[in-house]
Amino acid sequence: MPKFNGNQLGLGTTVYPGDTIALFAAADTLAAGNNSIVIAPGDAGGVNRNVITFALNFAAAPTAVVKIFASNTYPTTAGPQNGVLLYTSTNLQADNYTDNLGFAFYWAQLVSQSAGGALNLTAHIR
Repeated sequence: MPKFNGNQLGLGTTVYPGDTIALFAAADTLAAGNNSIVIAPGDAGGVNRNVITFALNFAAAPTAVVKIFASNTYPTTAGPQNGVLLYTSTNLQADNYTDNLGFAFYWAQLVSQSAGGALNLTAHIR
């Protein structure tokens, strides 16, 4: 899965109401500091951007920190300097966060991890 650290082309992966997309998939090889793909909620017809629910699951009890960011400016390959920190999940095997602020771009960062195994982080757009 492409990460926005220089490998993702364009302005993010556009997602629409009803879509569920993996920001980090269990098959990804991740290390501390990795950023997820960037998603860009699209407007479906006359429907404004809706609520996005982020759900994360580690394979086992983690010692890990995952942060969720958003911005109205596309983040550059230098990192989330354009981002607003929305949520921090610390040492939880299963966690979720719901955002209804309607930012143009969202992504996540695996800040640190020393246990927990594979991480699966999805975003569901309602």
